[in-house]
Amino acid sequence: MGDLNERIRHPESRAKVMTAAEAAGLFRDGMLVATSGSMMGFPKATFGALAEQVRTQGVLRIDLMCAGPLSSEFEDVLFEAGAIRRRIGAIGGEKLRGGINRGEVTFFEGKGSQLPLQVKRGWFGTLDMAVIEAVGLTEAGRIIPSTAVYDAPEWIETASQVIVEINLKRPLSLEGIHDIYQRGPDPIPVIGNGNPLKRIGVPYFPVDPKKIRAIVISDLEDKPSKETKASEQGAAIGSHLVDFFRKEIAAGRLTATLPPFELGFGALFTGMMQKLGEGGFNNFRFHLPMVTDPVFELLEAGKVDWVEGIAFRLSTDAWRRFEQDPERFKKFIVLRPFTVINSAELIQRLGVTSINGCLEMDLLGQVNSSHVMGSKIQAGIGGTYDYARNSPCSIFIAGSTTKGGAISTIVPMVSHVDHTMHDVDVLITEQGLADLRGLDPKARAEEIIARCAHPDYRGLLTDYLNRAAAGKAHIPYLIEEANSFHLRFKRTGSMKISE
Repeated sequence: MGDLNERIRHPESRAKVMTAAEAAGLFRDGMLVATSGSMMGFPKATFGALAEQVRTQGVLRIDLMCAGPLSSEFEDVLFEAGAIRRRIGAIGGEKLRGGINRGEVTFFEGKGSQLPLQVKRGWFGTLDMAVIEAVGLTEAGRIIPSTAVYDAPEWIETASQVIVEINLKRPLSLEGIHDIYQRGPDPIPVIGNGNPLKRIGVPYFPVDPKKIRAIVISDLEDKPSKETKASEQGAAIGSHLVDFFRKEIAAGRLTATLPPFELGFGALFTGMMQKLGEGGFNNFRFHLPMVTDPVFELLEAGKVDWVEGIAFRLSTDAWRRFEQDPERFKKFIVLRPFTVINSAELIQRLGVTSINGCLEMDLLGQVNSSHVMGSKIQAGIGGTYDYARNSPCSIFIAGSTTKGGAISTIVPMVSHVDHTMHDVDVLITEQGLADLRGLDPKARAEEIIARCAHPDYRGLLTDYLNRAAAGKAHIPYLIEEANSFHLRFKRTGSMKISE
């Protein structure tokens, strides 16, 4: 019990320790259940036991809530067992995504950091259970977070009961990297010109120990995750971004110390950040949801002043390097709640430049982040909702084509609008960068075609624009022509069609 006593420093809570299977017996059919995490930091043992219980004992379906996408080893295991009735938030599991798009599971797409606040306002009724991964409990019975803060504070506050899953594979040395400040009516006390690493909250999740129904001890590792290799498209996008920032500095709109960044993850971002790191810039600052490998590598290289995020999303190799010297990295990283990091107040106050990926972009500069062909959900809008609307410079990136060049990601009108033309300032593909600031709709379209579209599609897009602009309207738009781009793909599998 020595290690367990070290992990559970609140003596009265030790009596609540039970197996994952026993904790799974606390769930009831139709419960609204919230959890937290990303590709790391989510409770594995409890939900794995719940899936096994459903497989062996019959139907029990829950409504599962988490503002961000969870790992496929979480979502898909529950989905295949038939344990998910409704998913609220975003999607990470490929099989769950297929089930939602086939109508087997209903889905409510969460609106960024607004989802936890909506739950607190009672939009979804009673939150029956919160299940949270932790590294331990304090002497007062408070929960010491693991590798993710995310939306856990709101779930713990709102839920009728809480299951804490203590993961012995997560070091207790994580204690102190978290800063839990729960939003209220007052301004968030973080000064943009000061030090964002200064703590404004507490290093644990506040909770009444009486609310904790069960404590599950787990030693399950995350599924090994490989570092996302940089793509050539991402490197080209990074080169365009370096040129853009140098021009902004020369024009006096930026200083040599670039503004804080928010960015997504994946091969495009890995390549992009490598180019930025090689571009002669230093003193990077990151205000973003996920602390990813490219951010971590810049930190290791001594090029980062501070990082504030909501969770780690590291490859297995990067996480091992963190574990070897956590105190070194804790000097530069703080993890805060989703509702703080993604708040409009802080994004605007800190002047965060947002860089996010998308599925397609149109000639007005509108962006589709979430739906394939306008109807099939991919993951969800997530935190891009918060940043695109509040960043002083909102940037979206994508390859100019997909499916081996068969589909242009630049289209006359996106099949689903997540971000309107008012929320998009810059578009970048491997072909080039379109600076849309201050441009009218026709000028935006011309800039996007010239700078971002693949050469195979520039002629087709220019022809469309010329015919649309002949109508002398404020916005050059032909509804039948715009829709035909997507209809052609559905019929043939390619947009490369001779006119």
